[in-house]
Amino acid sequence: MKKITFILFALIAGTTFAQNSANETATVNAEIVETIGITSAGALNFGKFTTGTTAGTVVIAPLATPTRVFTPTNMEIGAFSTFGVPTFTVTKDDNATYSIVLTDTNPTDGTTSLNLNNLTHSLSSDGGNTATEFTVGGTLNVPSASTPGTYTGEVSVTVTYE
Repeated sequence: MKKITFILFALIAGTTFAQNSANETATVNAEIVETIGITSAGALNFGKFTTGTTAGTVVIAPLATPTRVFTPTNMEIGAFSTFGVPTFTVTKDDNATYSIVLTDTNPTDGTTSLNLNNLTHSLSSDGGNTATEFTVGGTLNVPSASTPGTYTGEVSVTVTYE
């Protein structure tokens, strides 16, 4: 009987003194980083050229010292035609990466439009970029016998934290 009484007492005492709640904490951390921003200098300038009886293209590569290629080659009118690429500078947190989206409006003289496509930038990929500066190039498609004049459009560059 003593054993049964002892066992019952142990069971009752164990449940009487059992813990029915527990508490623990965790640290809360937050870090606000610099807002991403972008500025530009220069223009995507295809320079001066001529057209003929066939359509052609002018391609500018987005390099620090850009190159320009005409197809057909007889579109080029000489060395006095300057061309260049815009430089975009990104302000961002030092440890952050970002993606780049390029969009354009086709250059127009107010009446006729030229097709601008194949926009590219000088960075190695669209994602994971850490550089704070890059350039942009593209391809200008020129219809045969296009109207002489000055054509203008825009290239829009959007950078977004990844």
